[in-house]
Amino acid sequence: MYRILIVDDERIEREGIRHLIRKHNLELDIMTAENGEAALEVVRQQPVDIIITDIKMPFMDGLELSEKVSSLNPDIEMIIYSAYSDFEFARRAMRTNVTNYLLKPIQIPEFLAAIQTVIAKCQAKEEARSQASELLEGYNRGLVYEREKQLMDALNGTYSAEGEEVSSHSFIHLMLVDCGGRYFDNAEFVALLREPIRYTYDYLSLNEHQSVFFLNSREPISKQEQLELAEAMIAQASTVYPARIGIVIGRTVNHLGQLLDVFNEMEQTLELKFFMDGNPIMFTEDAPSEQSSADESEIESIRKQVYDYIDRADVQGAQYSIEMLFSTLRSRGKLSVIYTKFICSEVMKHAYAKADKQRVEDIAVYLDQIFNINSLTELKSLVSAIIERLIPAQEEAKEESASKLITSIKRLIDKDYSQDLSLESIAEHVHLTPSYLSFLFKKETGKSLVRYITQVRMEKAVELLTNTNMKIIDISETLGFSNSSYFIQIFRNFHGVSPAKYRESTS
Repeated sequence: MYRILIVDDERIEREGIRHLIRKHNLELDIMTAENGEAALEVVRQQPVDIIITDIKMPFMDGLELSEKVSSLNPDIEMIIYSAYSDFEFARRAMRTNVTNYLLKPIQIPEFLAAIQTVIAKCQAKEEARSQASELLEGYNRGLVYEREKQLMDALNGTYSAEGEEVSSHSFIHLMLVDCGGRYFDNAEFVALLREPIRYTYDYLSLNEHQSVFFLNSREPISKQEQLELAEAMIAQASTVYPARIGIVIGRTVNHLGQLLDVFNEMEQTLELKFFMDGNPIMFTEDAPSEQSSADESEIESIRKQVYDYIDRADVQGAQYSIEMLFSTLRSRGKLSVIYTKFICSEVMKHAYAKADKQRVEDIAVYLDQIFNINSLTELKSLVSAIIERLIPAQEEAKEESASKLITSIKRLIDKDYSQDLSLESIAEHVHLTPSYLSFLFKKETGKSLVRYITQVRMEKAVELLTNTNMKIIDISETLGFSNSSYFIQIFRNFHGVSPAKYRESTS
């Protein structure tokens, strides 16, 4: 509804025009002012679309009012009315933004025609603004898609700097956000994460479980500021959603070509989330450095000694070799927590393989304890207790190898990719803890389980787009996506174009 301001120093004239507007059901929000000065104050304080004013008034006449309104807001439509003797005066007013001039006494047909004319002009301006807004929105959307493609190429190592414009921001700070459940296809969850960010940034959703924020700044953002921002993002999202959120903060870079190395470091550091409580925040620079082959060789030699004692059911020998193992692990400060816990889990599995009973549930419980322990001393106590409990047993139980297990998981994903697959559901299916399964899958395949699921779905999407006439929304549902817009976004990130464009290019 448009707003009209009636300006006249005669109350009876103002009420007469108000009566005509209401009598003829003109959908206008009516305001009044008793002179030009009062009218100008209304225009300054609130939006007005149409002004209908008398010419001769005290303090400020209609002509001066039209000139000042034209300067303040040229989009306001003006109608002037007056007596015959004011005709030359009115002609001067027509040089401003006055649309119509009505003679007193006002004739109803002429009045209605003038009002309909200015309403039509208001509608035309509104439509023009809407079209301009849509064009701008489409342009900005195209810029976002292009930027997302550029960033995804950088993370995948296919980025080319050719033709790149120099950015007004000198530094890029990466934050990798990981959630245990499917949250990043939920716009409200993402909006909560975005809310505390006060920097210019780009956002890229990798899959339902992970996304990356690229913070841009002219000066480096301090480690403390990044930590406080990560804490605020987690706190904001946790007020509504029970997600277990982990955030990895990477090294600061100043060129997109450097993102691949930083992102690889962040993915490696993210594995620590499985061994930490709560909602961990991790910096890649604080992650343990990689151990040398000499360190691994020494550890492997001691581990074989532990296996030999277990095989011979020599409790004292096993405990002695475990003491040596942990002494070596402690002295090698650069050994990662992941590697240390992996060694201990392998020792535990070997002991279970030699036990007279093998209960998958017990293995899962102990693996979970190993991967959630916070100190080397506690880890040593747990492993020693497991060995002491299991060594007396002699009957060997069969255990599926890691490679066979991963193969069976891949078959499961290929078969059930349309279901709500997650690390937790697959871990439950194969009777392993999520943390241990995640480590095994990454170790065997070189990629995370969540990434592999996304890859399979994107490959299936290509098959369906190429070989069927299914609608994109149906393909989205077939692939297990509850949100077709999110499917389109992930497909574009993965293949560089939307599903519709991909289908056009292959048809």
